[in-house]
Amino acid sequence: MAHGSTEPDMGLVGRHLRAAHEDVRGEHQLAVYVSDLDIAECAKILAASPESLAFLVALREECRVEKDDQRSFEEVIRTWTLHVLSGAEGG
Repeated sequence: MAHGSTEPDMGLVGRHLRAAHEDVRGEHQLAVYVSDLDIAECAKILAASPESLAFLVALREECRVEKDDQRSFEEVIRTWTLHVLSGAEGG
């Protein structure tokens, strides 16, 4: 983050976007890339994201977490990570 800037540091998120484009090809390249990430790296991406976890929880159907949600913790984290990378890419 630049000195005095209120914008988040997109360095980590940007590095992962570049890696996804370099390492994986095809229609679902970000989804494939995120599925191969270690869950700890997903957590780092989420921590570096300008979007809050509360925003992701409530965002939309695929990101929303409901009371009786049947997905595993890892599935939810990967869904949020995919959303963050996709949003940073402009998609």
